[in-house]
Amino acid sequence: MSNPLGNVPLTLEQLLEHHKSICQEALDIMEKKNHDYCGGDNGDPFANFTRSEVMGICTAEQGFLVRICDKLSRLTTFVNQGTLKVHNESYSDAVLDIINYCVLFHAYTCSKYDPDDH
Repeated sequence: MSNPLGNVPLTLEQLLEHHKSICQEALDIMEKKNHDYCGGDNGDPFANFTRSEVMGICTAEQGFLVRICDKLSRLTTFVNQGTLKVHNESYSDAVLDIINYCVLFHAYTCSKYDPDDH
């Protein structure tokens, strides 16, 4: 995969445009994955995480963190070795997944707790 930003220093404007672009890509992925993991368009957006709590595996919050750690492990391998063996899942995919897990975690905690208390 080629570097979409090239190998030149970014201006602030380019960085902000990149931020907008990658967040839009993450949003598009979240819509599709949430449909698949949570039972369709009207399902519970957190079902995949609360399910682990119902099964007694871990809290939903811990489930978010475990998935984020999995993606960080892939990025650590990429940084240390410069490559990933699973070619249909790039480092960019891991970054997008982390963005989405963080958004899901934030939305879940805001829906569960008073955001002014945390």
